[in-house]
Amino acid sequence: MRRRVAALVLVAVAVAAGGYLVLSGGGGRRAPRAPARGIEIALDDDPVFVRQDHYSRELAFEQARRLGVSWIRVVVPWHTVAGGSATRRRPPAGRIYDWTVYDGLVRAARAHGVQVEMALAGPAPAWATADGRVGVDRPEPGSFAGFARSAARHFRGLIHRYSIWNEPNHVAWIAPLQAAPAVYRQLYAAGWAAIKQVDPRAQVLIGETSPHGRPGKVISPLRFLRAVACARCAPLHADGYAHHPYEFADPPERSFPGPDDVTIGSLGRLTSALDRLAAAGLLSTPGGHPLPVYLTEFGYYRSGPHALAPSTRAAYLVRAFGIAARLYPRVRQILQYLLVAPPPGYPGGQFDTSLLTQTGVPTPAFKALAAWASGRSVGPRW
Repeated sequence: MRRRVAALVLVAVAVAAGGYLVLSGGGGRRAPRAPARGIEIALDDDPVFVRQDHYSRELAFEQARRLGVSWIRVVVPWHTVAGGSATRRRPPAGRIYDWTVYDGLVRAARAHGVQVEMALAGPAPAWATADGRVGVDRPEPGSFAGFARSAARHFRGLIHRYSIWNEPNHVAWIAPLQAAPAVYRQLYAAGWAAIKQVDPRAQVLIGETSPHGRPGKVISPLRFLRAVACARCAPLHADGYAHHPYEFADPPERSFPGPDDVTIGSLGRLTSALDRLAAAGLLSTPGGHPLPVYLTEFGYYRSGPHALAPSTRAAYLVRAFGIAARLYPRVRQILQYLLVAPPPGYPGGQFDTSLLTQTGVPTPAFKALAAWASGRSVGPRW
């Protein structure tokens, strides 16, 4: 998902009457103001909100309040809650899942009036993969159903929204890539049925797709979606479609050139595809309607070779949130990926889209987004 950064546009952001005046080489442009209608603003920062590896969770919740955050997303790697059984080739008997670390997050979130949404994802335990190793090689749907059922049973009445897997169109999450649509369809169907059996009122989202196709690495999200909801297959139901519309280097208004790719600037491609699938009876809500959209990861790089200038990043981020909220009524949520900058050498720390420094100092992007959020209504939808 990483692309070379194009020449940066010089951008200055000024707070003015609740909006932002964006000045660029192409002339003045006013970014979208905060919308009148409610849209969920969410955060995902597992190292902070779940593991508390390098920052105070309580302080993070206080700072999240300034952003109008009403939901925290957490990605649950299947093998991590399986404990010592994860490396065995034979599935253990009896109760095997330990949710203790997530219990702490749920308690803290409830104390701050925030909802938790849970993405049940890989890597899978060794006993649930085709190659017998902890990983992502064709995870077994029946075993995944047990994982999803355990989560729904444990958190019934506490967690009201789940999504199935993370970036299933990316080879790092399901392998081999050519098998990913069929594997994901089975995982999703198993997860949906298991969760609804235990907690019928819980929402279950499909997708969590990566935005851009790359040969041998990522299947373009709309191509992947068509393969999952195939014409020869039984209908699928979901409560929403989750997607990661990263832009990284480009202004949010840009429409990514790949016709099956979906970024903030091309969300209409996704809603149109969902309309067609619902009309064909292939993928819809249980009531037969086109799926609403949840943008469950988004952000611009703060550090590294693809980082934008601070003022440019602040402007792009606010404009992206405004586009999603103003122009697409089907979008129910937009999520900022990462709150706090990871420390040097932290695993995965090169993917830094954070809004606070390691010591909690707000960046221009944090300040801009907080000002934008202060002008809109908030609240969980479930």
